[in-house]
Amino acid sequence: MKVCMVGFFVYSGDGRVKGYAESLYRAGVGVDVLSIYGSAKNKSYENSGVRVFSIPIHRTRKNLVTYLLEYLSAFLFLGFLLTRMFIKEHYDVIHVHNMPDFLVFTGLIPKLFGAKIILDIHDPMPEVYMSKYPDAKKGWSVRFIRLEEKISASFADAVITANSHFRENLIKRGIRSSKITVVHNFPDPNIFNRSAYSSRKEQHHERFTLIFPGTIAPRYGLEVAIKAMPLIKSRIKNIRLLIIGQQVGYMKSLISLADQLGVTSVVEFRPPMRIEEIPKLLVQADIGIYPALPDPHMTIAVPGKLLEFAEMGLPILSSRLEIVEEIFDRSAVMFFEPGNVNQFSQCVIKLYKNPKLREELVHNADRTFVRKHSWEPEFYAYLGVLARLSPREIKTINLKYIDKMPV
Repeated sequence: MKVCMVGFFVYSGDGRVKGYAESLYRAGVGVDVLSIYGSAKNKSYENSGVRVFSIPIHRTRKNLVTYLLEYLSAFLFLGFLLTRMFIKEHYDVIHVHNMPDFLVFTGLIPKLFGAKIILDIHDPMPEVYMSKYPDAKKGWSVRFIRLEEKISASFADAVITANSHFRENLIKRGIRSSKITVVHNFPDPNIFNRSAYSSRKEQHHERFTLIFPGTIAPRYGLEVAIKAMPLIKSRIKNIRLLIIGQQVGYMKSLISLADQLGVTSVVEFRPPMRIEEIPKLLVQADIGIYPALPDPHMTIAVPGKLLEFAEMGLPILSSRLEIVEEIFDRSAVMFFEPGNVNQFSQCVIKLYKNPKLREELVHNADRTFVRKHSWEPEFYAYLGVLARLSPREIKTINLKYIDKMPV
């Protein structure tokens, strides 16, 4: 069986795509990935058995116009590359990852010649758009994006999405329920393996570190954490806030804010890195923060970083969002009201002064999430989708995986 992953992502930094691709390879499936340029020096390379081919496009996230231009350019480049690769490789399944949804049409030629198409909706575009542009909630642009989503899903042979809330919204917008499978975005234990970093965890750290690795955008509320730093710094002399993410325009405003508040000495910004490098930073940190603000998307989007914090045994400080409270109860996460700088500050100070409380949060996160959920059953659900699309070819994978697939 051969599967090709396609999308507007940097493979080295996308945990969901890497989870699929490397799990498929271990199951005996041939996997190619077509993505955009990241930090890799070569436009094509092999990583853990997965062949990666990159197109010469970078994600800048400057404004709506650059988004559209980058999406359209990616569509053309990826469509050409996929068609050329398909002629040579004869993929059985083309697995397209949004955003945007219309990238699914890069698989037009392969579909005409028998390949099956999966649209994987990591994040529903209408909700993300309303999150970025709140004034557009009832405008024509949102209606157009919903139409684009529906047409793209209709073209695909199967749709995958990341949680039940997303699935319910997709059904409400006219996508057939039987076509949609939920594959949760749980951390890959081959990457987020707490025991592999136990010696680093036990080492003494000179700095008390708050960490946020992920997307740098206003909806993640990082200005709350920076505004809290003057008070926290006055109480915790060795404090450090570590923010890891793409150097977009919003990042520059955060750097400027830190400078205005006189906290540049305790706020560190780092560029994005390979996902395999994140766990070692998590175990060296003291608190994982998630100061996101509620909106149509953030209220229902499962925060993958929180799940990685829990998997690596890192105490979690999060704004009180509906989706976070669904996953963790108050015994497993310390909550503060979204946007409340003073509450955030007081929570950090309380956790700093109380190591036992930090240990209790980790213990309870293990009890309520880590021991109950894992990537393995999600991967079997994904294999079930492949089996329905390509029942003859799925029989070529490793037998131990076939026995565990859903009927």
